Amino acid sequence: MSYKIYLTENWPYERMKRYSGDLTEAMKKIARRFPDDISFQTMAEEIASGERQLWIIVDEKENFVAFVTSHIEILASGKKRVELLELAGHGGEKIADMIEPIEEWAKTIGASEICPIGRIGWSKIMRAHGYRPSVVKYRKELNNGRK
Repeated sequence: MSYKIYLTENWPYERMKRYSGDLTEAMKKIARRFPDDISFQTMAEEIASGERQLWIIVDEKENFVAFVTSHIEILASGKKRVELLELAGHGGEKIADMIEPIEEWAKTIGASEICPIGRIGWSKIMRAHGYRPSVVKYRKELNNGRK
């Protein structure tokens, strides 16, 4: 099965409408999985405002497969970085190849790097695309004295 990816920032409502149900469910899936980190409302607002870019991955029949969001960040050095934030849907490892069109887009906007943020389980797949870990974020639940 082959996939395509689209940046949706200039899509008319009529085109987005086709994917709205699947997209909403995938966004809610992310929010349920990481409730301390992101909410459906925040994602929707940041996409609508242009703060985040929405990419939709489809199959050869243009059916929804997954979505990913990106965010353009200006670093302290003045360099531009594209962060890849949320990813949800289905397609597993096969959708990792869709990072290549995002890389091409990032070059056109003058970005010097792409920084996917994801679970440790994506490490092997990302390495196959030339990515290396930069930092690791550790967590410990403190429970505020509750057992």
